[in-house]
Amino acid sequence: MNVKGSVFIDLVRIIKKDKSGVYDKYLTNKDREIIRPKMWPNGWYPYETYKHCLGAIFEVVAKNDLKVAKEWGRTICQAVMTSVYTGLLKDCDPFSFIKQFESINRSFYDFGETEIVAEGENRALYKLSSFDAKFVPLYYIMQGWMERGLELSGAKNIKCEFVTKSWKGDPFTSMRFTWTL
Repeated sequence: MNVKGSVFIDLVRIIKKDKSGVYDKYLTNKDREIIRPKMWPNGWYPYETYKHCLGAIFEVVAKNDLKVAKEWGRTICQAVMTSVYTGLLKDCDPFSFIKQFESINRSFYDFGETEIVAEGENRALYKLSSFDAKFVPLYYIMQGWMERGLELSGAKNIKCEFVTKSWKGDPFTSMRFTWTL
């Protein structure tokens, strides 16, 4: 399992910038070897190291607050969708955005399966399987990403609920999104 440098670099910058040693206990020697050299946006890096870095920052900076993880997802989506993927938003409606997320996700993670189930106009169930079932912050980052992406594609009054949660023993995680236009 690997992640693209473009979603990893900012985490590494935060860790490298800190000189207090607060992140030391979260990282293995292998992690340190991976993040020591310059990281490249188009490079692929081990998911375990990404998870250790994200988990450390989630605990230290966010104080384990899942609302903060969700806001991170919104911020990342805003940055990426208004620069790298700006073309995908042109003439894109909310449901089309959700369907495109699978290919976007594949550009960041080489693992995980996504499935979109249309449940009616302005309502979709988003299923995530084969991701790290127990790493809850990742799902909240994805939730924030999806919510912001829906907004960028014209949706309003977005609501999201977790229908199933892999970290609670369900076979996959699913989120139901509803919105108005």
